[in-house]
Amino acid sequence: MERNNQNYFYKKMPDKNFVVDIFKKSHNTKGTVMNAHWHEHLQFFYFIKGNALLRCDSKEIQVCAKDFIVINSNELHYMKSLCNNLTYYVFRIDLSFLFSNQADSCQTKFMTPLANNLISFKNLVRNNTKIEKCSESIIKEYFSKKIGFELAIKSYVLRLIVILLRNYIEKIYTKKQFDFKVTKLKQIDNILKYIQSNFTKKITINELANLAHISNYHFCRLFKQSTGKTVIEYINDLRLKKAILLLKDSTLNITEIALSCGFNDANYFSRVFKNNIKMSPSQKRSEVRVF
Repeated sequence: MERNNQNYFYKKMPDKNFVVDIFKKSHNTKGTVMNAHWHEHLQFFYFIKGNALLRCDSKEIQVCAKDFIVINSNELHYMKSLCNNLTYYVFRIDLSFLFSNQADSCQTKFMTPLANNLISFKNLVRNNTKIEKCSESIIKEYFSKKIGFELAIKSYVLRLIVILLRNYIEKIYTKKQFDFKVTKLKQIDNILKYIQSNFTKKITINELANLAHISNYHFCRLFKQSTGKTVIEYINDLRLKKAILLLKDSTLNITEIALSCGFNDANYFSRVFKNNIKMSPSQKRSEVRVF
């Protein structure tokens, strides 16, 4: 998988000698807060407050405070906030930091399959006080950075993995099965890259299906399975996100914004905007305008 693809996400660890990165995310508006993307590392979300809709491959999950989410390697995912006060922590962990120089049964039986992405966990962990305590302890240790915090975090991550292995395994892949999953992701990946670069223009189903080298019917089915949205819904989501930025930062009128974002009709733009954002473009401009 090429790392320059639009929906591939790669971010360097802030400390190359300690490959754990934890950061807090807050969103004060409803709507898409994370576009569809994927990455090779395992990632966890721990929600503090608010509600959101998370899509992981073909599964839609409504999340709330105290929920713990596992994003498996090479899992296409996006998130939409359902409230005006969404807050969560993101844990990025390179499992190589759990490896020892001396290979043992723990490494052979568990860590190597995990690092090779052959074990997939269930995405949602809810009402598990052990996971909640582990998550909160990891956050506290990471940001306090008291002496030995690296050891503490390592111990809590190992504890998390044991709980997940005992209770939340979704599937164990063979190498062949995992390679097939990645091939399928590549197929949709090129389409998402094309849409990202061209969503302000007219894009047809036939055009995208030809790029994927499959029929229109199979393309629409594959796209819906992978993103959880129809092509029109996905494109309109990108257009609305751009429209909100223009409403906030530009002096363009509503019609000009509609055309700039790829809508051919200002009335249609207003209907789509109101259906998704729950207010008119003019109302949104009044809410976010900074000048």
